Amino acid sequence: MGQICLVDIVIIVVYFAIMAILGVVAWKRNKTSEDYFVAGKSLGTFSLAAMWLSSWIGGASIVGTSTNGYDYGVSGVWYVGILGIGTFIFGMTFSKLTKRLGERLHDITYPALISSRYDNRAGAVVIVCCFLANIGFLSSQLVAMGSMLSTITGWETSTCFIISTAITIAYSAIGGLLAITYTTWVQFILIIIGTVILGVPLSAHAIGGFNEVATLPAEWFDIGRYGWPTIIALAVSSIFSFYTSMDSYTRCFAAKSAKVARNGALWAALGVLFIAFGATYMGMAARVLMPELPAGSSAYAAMVVSYFPKGISGLVLVGVFAAIMSTGVVCINCCAANISVDVYKARINPKAPDRRVKLLGMVSSLAVGVVGALLAWWKYDIVDLLLLAFTFQASSLFFPTVLGMFWKKPTAKAAYVSMVVSLVVVLVWLIGDGMGWGAIFANDALWPGLASSGIVFVLMTLFGKPTALDVERAENFCAHSAEDV
Repeated sequence: MGQICLVDIVIIVVYFAIMAILGVVAWKRNKTSEDYFVAGKSLGTFSLAAMWLSSWIGGASIVGTSTNGYDYGVSGVWYVGILGIGTFIFGMTFSKLTKRLGERLHDITYPALISSRYDNRAGAVVIVCCFLANIGFLSSQLVAMGSMLSTITGWETSTCFIISTAITIAYSAIGGLLAITYTTWVQFILIIIGTVILGVPLSAHAIGGFNEVATLPAEWFDIGRYGWPTIIALAVSSIFSFYTSMDSYTRCFAAKSAKVARNGALWAALGVLFIAFGATYMGMAARVLMPELPAGSSAYAAMVVSYFPKGISGLVLVGVFAAIMSTGVVCINCCAANISVDVYKARINPKAPDRRVKLLGMVSSLAVGVVGALLAWWKYDIVDLLLLAFTFQASSLFFPTVLGMFWKKPTAKAAYVSMVVSLVVVLVWLIGDGMGWGAIFANDALWPGLASSGIVFVLMTLFGKPTALDVERAENFCAHSAEDV
C-alpha cells in the first residue's frame, strides 16, 4: 500500500477489537442451540438485511466489480447487480415460505428442510453438497483476508493470514450466528461507507467531477459489453444458487417473523445494487485517471491507495476486508450446523440434550475453521476443487428444492435419483473437459447438470408411483407451507 500510515494500522486494530468484544457478548447471550445457529429466531429487518448483504457481497465481489468497471464500463455492474436481483427474487418467492416451514416443522437448516419434504437420503446429499461448498469457499476467503490485511498494513502476508484467520475462527466459534449478526452490523456499515458514501464522491473528486467519466470512449457505456451470453449464464447460475445455498435458508429461519424474513432480503437487495453501482463507478473513474494499469492490478485498490486521503484509504480498504471476513464466518456457521444438527442430532443421537448440540456446534466451528485454514495454507489446488462443489450444489439441488416446495407429487426417490444423476453428469463433464474429449465438454458443467436433474426429476415424478409415506410427507409439508406465521 506504499507508505504505511499509523491511522490505517489503528483502524484495523480497532476493527479486530470490536469483533472480539462482540463475539464475547454473543457468547454470553447464547443459551440454546437455536441461539447459536439461528440467533434465537429473533432477528429484525436491519439485522437480516446486513447479514444478507455481508454474506453475499464479499471483497472479491467489490474488487471484481470495480475491475470490470475499469475493463468494460457500465456493463461491469452485472457482476454484483445480479446478486441484488437474486436476493430480491428469493426474498419475494421463498423467504416467507421458508420461515413458515421452519416454524411448523421445527427445522433450522436447509438439509433438515429437504429431509422433511423427502427423506434422509435426499437430505444427506444436501448435507454433503453444502458442507463441501462452504468449506471450499471458506478457504478462499481466508486466503483473500490475509492478502487484503497485508495490503492495508504492509505486514507479511503469512503473518496477516494467521492473525485474521485466528480472530475469524475464534469469534465465529464462540458467538455463533448471534456474534455474526452483531459483526455484520459493523461490516455492513463499513461496506456502504467505503464503496458508496466515501468511495463514489472521492473518486468523482479525483477525476474532477461526477460527469468526467463521460470522457471515456462510447463502448464504456454499453450495458451489454460484458457479453450477453456471459451475463445470462451468470444470472442463471447466481440466482439459482440462492435456492441451493444453506445460508439463504438460515437467514429466513433466524428472522422473528415471515414478514421480517422477506423485508430483510428486499432491503438487502437495494443495498447490493448501491454497492454494484458504486464499485462500477470507482472502476470507471480509475480508468479515467490510470488508463494503463498493469494486467492483474486491482482498479479498486489502485484508486483508493493513489487518490484517497490517508486514514480514509485505510477505512475504505478495511470495509473490503470486512466484506471478505463476513462471508467466511457464515461458511463456518453453516458447516458447524451440518455437523452438529444435520448429522449428529438428526442421524446419530436424536435424543441428545440441547446443551451438547450447542457445545458440539462450537467445537465443530473451531474444527471447520482449522480445516479451512489448512487447506488455504497448504493446498490451494484443493481449494479450487472444493469450490467446484458449488456447481454440484446448484445443478443437483435446484429442481428438487424449488419444485418440491409447491408440487405435492414429487417423491423421495425422484429427488434422490435426480440429485445423484446430476452429480454424476457434472463429474463426467468435468473429467471430459480435463481430458479433452470434445468441444461440447468445454461448456460450463452447470448446464448439463441442471438439465439432467430437471429431466430425471420431472419424468420420475410424472411416471413414478408415490408411496404412502411420500403422500403423507407431501401433504404435511405443503399444508405447513400454506399457513401463516
